[in-house]
Amino acid sequence: GERVAGPISIERKPVFAVVELAGTYVLGRNAKNYPRTNLLLTHLCVSPPTSPQAYKVTPDDLIITEKLSGVDVNDRIRLNKVLLLGNKTETIIGRPAVEGASVIAVVEEQFLDGKVLVFKKRRRKNSRRLNGHRQPLTSLRVVDIEEGL
Repeated sequence: GERVAGPISIERKPVFAVVELAGTYVLGRNAKNYPRTNLLLTHLCVSPPTSPQAYKVTPDDLIITEKLSGVDVNDRIRLNKVLLLGNKTETIIGRPAVEGASVIAVVEEQFLDGKVLVFKKRRRKNSRRLNGHRQPLTSLRVVDIEEGL
């Protein structure tokens, strides 16, 4: 996908799409070994993402996904990996993606999820450890689904 300029207006359409979003890219120690990837946005050379997620969306839906690096609030992005496209009368299944179809979304918020506690204990060894973290997330508002047919 790439950034899209222009004002934001949501037109309600009786169409839906299943779009695939890649997981978070992680800058690793051996990131130089991986080629440049282009799943959602063009990133620096990074290690492969966590497993991708598929979302069924219609215009004006809200998607909460793992953090997308390189985007800011109110950025419009185009998601090109549309796996399935449909309306009341027909459904188009991509092999693996529908050619020319895309979903345009606006970044609404970058935030942290609730705290997750990780407790590890080795029984009878008097050894225990409690860690916690908050996962960074991004919320996207679907503005339009372009069929490209």
